[in-house]
Amino acid sequence: MPDNTDEELLDNKKNTQSEKPSEEIISAKDPETISPNQELENMETHAQELHKAPGHGLKHYLFEFLMLFLAVFCGFLAENYRETLVNKEKAHHYIQNMVADLKADTADLNFSIYYQQLWCNHLDSALQIPIDRLKDINTQDTFYYHFLPFYCWMQPFIQNDNTITQLKTGGFNLIRNEKVVDSINLVYNFYRGVKFATDFNITCYWDIVRKGQELMDLPAPPATIEENIPKHILQHKEIFFQYDKPAIHQLYSMITNAKGSLVTTIVEEKQYKEKAERLLTYLQKEYDLK
Repeated sequence: MPDNTDEELLDNKKNTQSEKPSEEIISAKDPETISPNQELENMETHAQELHKAPGHGLKHYLFEFLMLFLAVFCGFLAENYRETLVNKEKAHHYIQNMVADLKADTADLNFSIYYQQLWCNHLDSALQIPIDRLKDINTQDTFYYHFLPFYCWMQPFIQNDNTITQLKTGGFNLIRNEKVVDSINLVYNFYRGVKFATDFNITCYWDIVRKGQELMDLPAPPATIEENIPKHILQHKEIFFQYDKPAIHQLYSMITNAKGSLVTTIVEEKQYKEKAERLLTYLQKEYDLK
């Protein structure tokens, strides 16, 4: 019996030693024996675990969308605010130019009205001379003295319209104050009447110039308006080289028409000047301009 026992123990020991190397060999070969399908399954399992990781769920994506939306929206607000500031600056620039144009208009109107009234007075004095007395040379000299200023120089008022032209081509869209827009349009629409009167006055002027040249010996126009102001009446100089009574009657009718046109033009210009001055004061106060 003891002998058998010893033999069994020896056999068991040998079996144990023989089994261990095989296990080690198998374990060493395990990484090499993993199939591609197993690797793919491992990767999918890993991806699913990452997808289910904290902070990457539906709330996370909603948060990212919200942040992206807020960034785009804030950018839109910033761009809109910048554009508003730019448009406000442009509108202010238009008003500044409008104020400058109105100041120039009032100055030009004062100049034009003064000389138009002066020419009107001279034409009225010329009409006071009876046609029958024009055969007298001295009377001709007096008529010439009053007729010459109107003949030699027109002084129409021309509106400074650079800014209003720009406003009408899109600039009005930048001015948000409707009362300002209405006030500007009211004044500049009134100018249509002034322009109509001025155009008619110019037509009368050319009619008189041509008729006067048919009847009188007239000089070349002066270089400046100051030189056109009569200094003295000629003495004993015959002006009419053609004494045609019907033609002179026609000239008198043209002078009467021109005088009436000047009176109408002056009235229109004075009204426009008053409106321009009120608009000027209003714009300076509204936009804190000088």
